[in-house]
Amino acid sequence: MKPALFALACVLTAAAATAQQGSTAQQGTAARQGSAAPQAQDPQQPTFRTGVDVITVDVGAVDGRGQPVNDLHGPEFTVKIDGQVRRVVSADLVKYDYTPDAGITRRPAPKQQEFETLFTTNITQPEGRMIMIAVDQMNIRPGAARPILDSAKRFLDRLNPADRVAFVSYPEPGVVVDFTGDRQRLRLAMEKVIGTQSRFVGRRNIGLVEAIDIAQKGDDRRMQEVTNRECRGLLDMALEQCMRDIVDESNSILWTTRRDTEASLRGLREWLQHLGETEGQKTLILLSEGLVTDSPSDLEDVVRAAMRGRVAVNVLLMDVPRSDATQGPLPPTFTEDRELEIRGLNDLASLSRGSIFQVVGTADRAFERLASEISAYYLLSVEQAPADRDGRNHRIDVSVSRRGVTLRSRQAFVLDPTGGRKTPDESLVESLRSPLGVAGVPLRLTTFIYQDPKASGKVRIVMAADVGQAGTASGQYTMGFIVVDDQGKVVASRSEKSKLEPLEARTNTSLSYLDSVTVDPGVYEVRLAAVDADGRHGSVVRDVNAWKMAGEEFTFADLVVNHAATASTGLRPDVEPHVDADGVAAYMELYAASEETFKDVKVEFEIAEDDAAPALLTMPVELKPGAQPTWRNAQGFIGAEPLPSGRYVTRAKIMRGGKVAAVLVRPFILEPAPASKGGPIVIPAAFARVATFDRSAVLQPALVNGMLDSIAATSPSLKSAMTEARAGRYGPAALEALSAGDQQTAAFLKGLDLYTKGQLPQAAIQLNIAAGPRREFYPAAFFLGASFAGLSRDQDAAGVWQMALGAEQRPPIAYTLLADARMRGGQIDAVITVLKPAYAQRPADDEVGKRLAIAYLVTAAFSEALPILDSYLTRHPADGDALFAAVLAQYQIATATGAELSAADRAKLLKYGRAYKGPQEPLLAKYLSSMGVNR
Repeated sequence: MKPALFALACVLTAAAATAQQGSTAQQGTAARQGSAAPQAQDPQQPTFRTGVDVITVDVGAVDGRGQPVNDLHGPEFTVKIDGQVRRVVSADLVKYDYTPDAGITRRPAPKQQEFETLFTTNITQPEGRMIMIAVDQMNIRPGAARPILDSAKRFLDRLNPADRVAFVSYPEPGVVVDFTGDRQRLRLAMEKVIGTQSRFVGRRNIGLVEAIDIAQKGDDRRMQEVTNRECRGLLDMALEQCMRDIVDESNSILWTTRRDTEASLRGLREWLQHLGETEGQKTLILLSEGLVTDSPSDLEDVVRAAMRGRVAVNVLLMDVPRSDATQGPLPPTFTEDRELEIRGLNDLASLSRGSIFQVVGTADRAFERLASEISAYYLLSVEQAPADRDGRNHRIDVSVSRRGVTLRSRQAFVLDPTGGRKTPDESLVESLRSPLGVAGVPLRLTTFIYQDPKASGKVRIVMAADVGQAGTASGQYTMGFIVVDDQGKVVASRSEKSKLEPLEARTNTSLSYLDSVTVDPGVYEVRLAAVDADGRHGSVVRDVNAWKMAGEEFTFADLVVNHAATASTGLRPDVEPHVDADGVAAYMELYAASEETFKDVKVEFEIAEDDAAPALLTMPVELKPGAQPTWRNAQGFIGAEPLPSGRYVTRAKIMRGGKVAAVLVRPFILEPAPASKGGPIVIPAAFARVATFDRSAVLQPALVNGMLDSIAATSPSLKSAMTEARAGRYGPAALEALSAGDQQTAAFLKGLDLYTKGQLPQAAIQLNIAAGPRREFYPAAFFLGASFAGLSRDQDAAGVWQMALGAEQRPPIAYTLLADARMRGGQIDAVITVLKPAYAQRPADDEVGKRLAIAYLVTAAFSEALPILDSYLTRHPADGDALFAAVLAQYQIATATGAELSAADRAKLLKYGRAYKGPQEPLLAKYLSSMGVNR
């Protein structure tokens, strides 16, 4: 990662310098001009900063089992700076998704908010964290890291998919993988680490502690102990030589140990400094067998780098067996040596807001505990004093009053005396280094993939972004992006200073940014960053699949949608365009190896509420010639006047050979229609909900016996069969009817028997025979429709019931079942056709009346719906949905006609308004006030 980060810094610094000279701005302008879709050929991760009033302190809090304590409050914390108690202004919990399941299973990711998959944003706090796994290979015996790295691979499975993980081994040369979501790449990198520790081998067996006492401290007692052991039986010159060997080897051991420690600390410090160049909280998991330091002061530079980089260092201390043939004989001071090696790592973890975990064998339990501990932490805002910002170390002590809570916090902090003000270019580079979004400037980013017509085999990535909140004023921004391939290499970058403005000069949208880059096909990570005129900076990270298009048998580019009024100059890609009622313009490109391919390819554009909802509006599209003979363009317009304002999606349904080959989706926002065109139609969901078919509803004894009575009245010979049927024994009844020679009734009763048993397909066969070709035998036709409805074949059910109604009066349920089937099929006009005469015959039937009112509302026949609603409310005066619907209908009538309300209508509306108690009360009050009725 170090080379990658260095390259990134160089690329962006050079790009920023070029932008200042103006040439990059020209490139960006040219790219934006070429990024609009061509016309058809034929016309919270929140960014926490230290401010002037408070100091932010990150603190981990766990219980005795290593589980985060998530219910602490500011008054429970005590913070001392340089021994003086400071006021804790606030304590905010930062929590990430974590499932303590040993990595065997993962809880399904929560369903993202609608439209969230169609663009990437930094507006909400990301679920991901930045975690680096670092291997101190200088202090690990060859091969000893394998078990713990196997556990590390399993640890990756426990992490949130949004987490970004880096893996490094140091000192150089080592393995380096930049922050990535590619878990397999990390696992492969772990296979390459073996450990490079080499213990000094001399003629004498001298322990590390002994060597330090002799060579560094000049401890005569220790020298005598070693001499007595190593020089036993030697005299005169041989003894003197042995003693010189002890001193020389002690010096060599001390020198080797210091060299290795310095190399290890230097490698660790460099990585911490690199992490510090990336904004946000980081966790470093250090794998090591030990670290020899003289005192905690040896760690000062490392701890300071961790503190400035907001890195919590957690240590997995690997066990060293007492006997290891690869390391020679057991040192005489093995236990003391291990204590010394452990002490350095213990100091490192405690000074860097981390923990130390001792590992014997595999590290699964340690990683499980660590996964729990890093899943949450607190950000304390602590009152700042003027003397804090002097650029020096200040001791900080954090404690909590609650028992049983262990805190992990840093022991010092340093504040930049200049306030940490950065240039726009520095802020841009810092934001682009982060593998997670930075939330200083709100951003929403989406991408569009096209085949590049000018570069053979290349793919063009178009980046469209919303910058700032809706309504943000036009302004000067420093913008930049990098494109990183799946190996962590920066393959493209650009930065520029430019004025951003909203599209179509709208006042309720964000500022618009557009740029593009040409790359080879592949999987990439696009990072886009923005810095505003006040120095606030933000970034967003989006994964992009730039699939191969050139030379493929059949493929297609992304769908682009925007306001129809903008299409004349080339449809501009946008994140979530705002569209007026005059409609949506949509465009896409299709590519093939042969022109013959397009003979069986069709495209339809649809508007729906979301990507899975039924189409509200559909328009077939004619394919037009594209930029090359084997390219085609699909472009069309869909009017949005029938739709209420709100969020929708446009879908491009691509069909090949009569089958759906793909569905592409893009979101848009439909603006409210001008007052002169009337407002949106809002029907309460509970009022307009279509009933699902209940199979048992048609088996009510009164209904079934009524139908049996009608059969008995015309067929006296079926007395025995009817007796069995009225007792619910439809199978025997069918046999009796067959014995009496009435095959039609026998088929009906057999079908009824199968229906009651839930055997609907078999029931439908018998009932179809009994009903007759014109459905003249009504009891059989009724239950045939019920069988179809139970099988979710609403269209077939409605057809049977409609044909069987005839001119005779049928049971009330026959009309409501038919209406519900038509409603489920979206055939609202047919609902009115069925229910209007039924309601005329039974005006007090609320089931019929309510359904008819809904059908009138959906078809905007408000004058027909209102009398039905008024009648219904005389019997159900507290039905909130009906009250709202009645007021809505009256409002639509008044808006369309412009007529004054009568005194009776005013009194009625006032009564409805006072009776209504529900979630739409503000909207209902607006309707009333617009008609001059005030509650």
